[in-house]
Amino acid sequence: MRSKITVIRVLTRFLLWIIDRIEYAVTSMRLAIFDSICGPEPATWADRQRKAERERLQRALPAIDLDRKRSKCSANGEK
Repeated sequence: MRSKITVIRVLTRFLLWIIDRIEYAVTSMRLAIFDSICGPEPATWADRQRKAERERLQRALPAIDLDRKRSKCSANGEK
């Protein structure tokens, strides 16, 4: 009897996990459709401030590439 309850719990959790993944995919699709119809959100004050700070850093430190993506390599070049 105890193993039957355990099996039911495992199957229930698996079913809920599947439903959660499906809901996540549907929500992502709906948001993508909404973004394509309405366009991007307008820039906020914080976005404008961040852009101004980045531009100020670019002018102050032109030798540093601030737009470069972080790599998974360590500081000495090893992987």
